[in-house]
Amino acid sequence: MSALYAIAMGALALAVALAWVWPSRRGSRVASACSAAGCVLLVVVGLAAALGGAGEPVVNLGRLIGFGHSALRADGLAGIFLVLTGLTGGAVSLAYAELPAGRWLTLLSCTLLLFVAVAIGSDNGFLFFLAWEAITVCVYLIASAGSKRADLLGGYLTGGLAKIGGAALLAAFALLYAHTHSFSLEVWRHAHLGAGTRDVIFALFLLAFGTKVGVLPLQGGLPAGYGAAPRLGAASLSVALCAGFYGLWRFEFAVLGPLPIACGDALLIIAAATAVTGITYALTQDDLRAFLGYSTVENAGIALTGFAVALIGRTLHNPELAAAGLLACTLHVCAHNLAKTLALIGIDRVGSATGERTLDPLGGLSRRLPFTAGALALATLTLAAIPPLGGFVSEWFTFQALLQAFRMPSLLSQLLCALAGATLALTAGLGLLAFAKYFSFIFLGRARGALEAAREPSRWPLGAGALAVVILFLGAVAPWEIHAIGSGLRPLVGFNLASTTINGPLVLTPVFAGFAVLDPTWLAIVLPAYALLAAAVAYGGDRRRRVRRAPVWVTGSGADLAAVQYRPSAYSNPMRVILRGPLRHRRAVTRAANDDTGSAGGQSAGPAGARAATTAYVLSTEVTLAVDRFVYRPAAALALRIASRVRALQSGRLSAYLLYMLITLMLALSLVPILR
Repeated sequence: MSALYAIAMGALALAVALAWVWPSRRGSRVASACSAAGCVLLVVVGLAAALGGAGEPVVNLGRLIGFGHSALRADGLAGIFLVLTGLTGGAVSLAYAELPAGRWLTLLSCTLLLFVAVAIGSDNGFLFFLAWEAITVCVYLIASAGSKRADLLGGYLTGGLAKIGGAALLAAFALLYAHTHSFSLEVWRHAHLGAGTRDVIFALFLLAFGTKVGVLPLQGGLPAGYGAAPRLGAASLSVALCAGFYGLWRFEFAVLGPLPIACGDALLIIAAATAVTGITYALTQDDLRAFLGYSTVENAGIALTGFAVALIGRTLHNPELAAAGLLACTLHVCAHNLAKTLALIGIDRVGSATGERTLDPLGGLSRRLPFTAGALALATLTLAAIPPLGGFVSEWFTFQALLQAFRMPSLLSQLLCALAGATLALTAGLGLLAFAKYFSFIFLGRARGALEAAREPSRWPLGAGALAVVILFLGAVAPWEIHAIGSGLRPLVGFNLASTTINGPLVLTPVFAGFAVLDPTWLAIVLPAYALLAAAVAYGGDRRRRVRRAPVWVTGSGADLAAVQYRPSAYSNPMRVILRGPLRHRRAVTRAANDDTGSAGGQSAGPAGARAATTAYVLSTEVTLAVDRFVYRPAAALALRIASRVRALQSGRLSAYLLYMLITLMLALSLVPILR
């Protein structure tokens, strides 16, 4: 299996080389196909590593990077995320091969996928940091590749937050190296760290990986990056989520070990706030990709809620509680990443067919884009946690993990779990509203204007089709998925949690036997059977009782139904009004007078020569995120003021530059004894 691992990584590296040296449409297709082949091999290697039957695949790199021995090592945890990376990255690569998005975007996508795989397999901290910085550069270049000023600003925000995360990761690694004098993750896992040091490193890791997954208040890069990225760039950015969540699982849970219980309590608060904030602001979004960016923020909060329970269980030396939380968050990350990647691929197909990037002009596309509508329906139903799909199973396990609060000795932890559960219930309700708006206003109703000519952009959507099949059966095969995840997480929790979760034939429990039961496989059979039975009753009865259809009444005006049908802004306006304060919802009506005479000088063609004009009223709405108002904007203003002061120093004499270098060197040398 190690040889297959090496071949998979070689295929990903070859795809980067092909995209670089073959600057043509055919070259982009070949490079994307090569990347997809490498992803398929990653899935095979990851499954073997998670199940643990064929040993641990290893690709030895020796001392290639110069900071101790390093290797790409696929243990159980890495195997789970290699499978996830292979599935999402393979689907995106096939989408690039199907609808090429240009040489540079293909090159960046292949490079991003390669370094995500390197980061997941790294057993050396310095190698992980190099891969992480390469991912950051790719994310910035993809997010800022648009042609508009707003796209460039979105790329700046995404890249700036990512660099803050990189600085935090470097500081955390420096502290670990100072205590162990090694970059080996295995050595770090056995490091003797004080409680204060663990608190600091926990915060640094949360800051570092939170910039990738969208933890509040670092969530700004996701909506901005998704909205600014051209074509399939947003789908490529979703693959980077695998590296972010893997980093949290690896370094917060596996490397740092038992943390102070305050860390888990703090993460519960942050996660709950992240989830409800993400879906609340998603409701107000009309940009197709920015909506999915805020949805990612929401789902990151849900996943981290389960992860916080896992950290508390690890602190209390309760392996069952830790396993319940870790299983819930891992299931949710898998379901979310797969569904979000499919949704972003589907939105790219909508944009390619219509040229639109916002909800308001769309509608009635289900008959013109039937495959895209079906694929996006599966993605939205999964993200909205509708049974029996995978999103429902993962959210059920998350609720069950929070219900274990009575097993925690701390009253504060019990109260926080209860509040997090209530917040998660609110988030689920708002999520259903948000995704009903998202799907229905794209595909249902009547097509408006030029959308009548929209057609599927390609005939064989292999990437989206394969991913849709996986998502369709993800909930039904949950027992087998849990078997693989349980084997992969066994080294972290000390036992195979599948043995306690799978209780009887296809019946699932939240690790604690007898606490609750769920049977997603039978739900996947029974619910469609009930739907078919209801359809048979409705359409197979007496024909004389069938519903009579008539044209929709439009108040007798004779207006075109497509022009007067319900709009996305009207759907989300009640929520904007209810949450007017926290959303900072502002509406303004502007009046514009337009000369409508059609004659020179603005004179009327009528006998009296009176000036005729028509008055138009435009309603504009604005929703400002509180984090933008209180954090990002003041920080940006401060950075600009500092830059204006520093700019004067950039045109000085050569001796001044040498003085700056000398001061920097002295500061660096002063840190050496501190780190030792």
